[in-house]
Amino acid sequence: MLNKARFVLNGSTAVMLLLLAACNSNKDAPVPAESDPAVSGALGDQIVVDPNVSDASGAGKTRQAELPAAKRSPEAIAAAKDEAMVQAGGTLKSAPAPQTGSTNVLVESAATAARAAQEAKAASTDCTKKAQYSATWAAKLPKDLPVYPRGAVQEAAGTDEGGCRLRVVTFVSPVAPKDVVDYYYTRATAAGYGADYRMDGADHVLGGRKGGQSYLVYARKQKNGLTEVDLIASGE
Repeated sequence: MLNKARFVLNGSTAVMLLLLAACNSNKDAPVPAESDPAVSGALGDQIVVDPNVSDASGAGKTRQAELPAAKRSPEAIAAAKDEAMVQAGGTLKSAPAPQTGSTNVLVESAATAARAAQEAKAASTDCTKKAQYSATWAAKLPKDLPVYPRGAVQEAAGTDEGGCRLRVVTFVSPVAPKDVVDYYYTRATAAGYGADYRMDGADHVLGGRKGGQSYLVYARKQKNGLTEVDLIASGE
């Protein structure tokens, strides 16, 4: 789960650090934004915000995310998959078997896109210092790469300031990691993005570029059966 320390320094989603470093970041952590009272309205009915992990300090977020039984029931899973198919235009493509080898190529591709977008505007901008924590950033993802239907947003950060465009969102879903990968594979390829699928330990990693834009999806199965997803989008 995304928290302040992991966002800047560590975790299996180390790409977050590289994306921020591409915008001339340093190790100063972004200051989390206070809870936004308009979050529920901004996100709409398709995204759920878990209030149990929304403290502003960034502390206490190492536990596994949970969902109420009604939101992880067979009926809820089927409904989420149905909505995913509708959003994808009626058909979900199955992502090809994951490639072998390092995921560094995906990380570097995303970092390169972030650098290119950054350098085209303001090379001195420090995106880390401008990034702010607020669940509303989940509603500001690229239109072709939204949070998986009925995903429960755990934390989000982003910025549009100073020539940097960055979104980092962590959410959980009761569907399987491959269902998440197939959804983003379908949406990304339909929108003209590349889609490179690899495994990084237990993490399913999908990423690609379209011009100066890039995305990365990390999906992993938690011990409690839920799928935790880190979704990163950068550039414009």
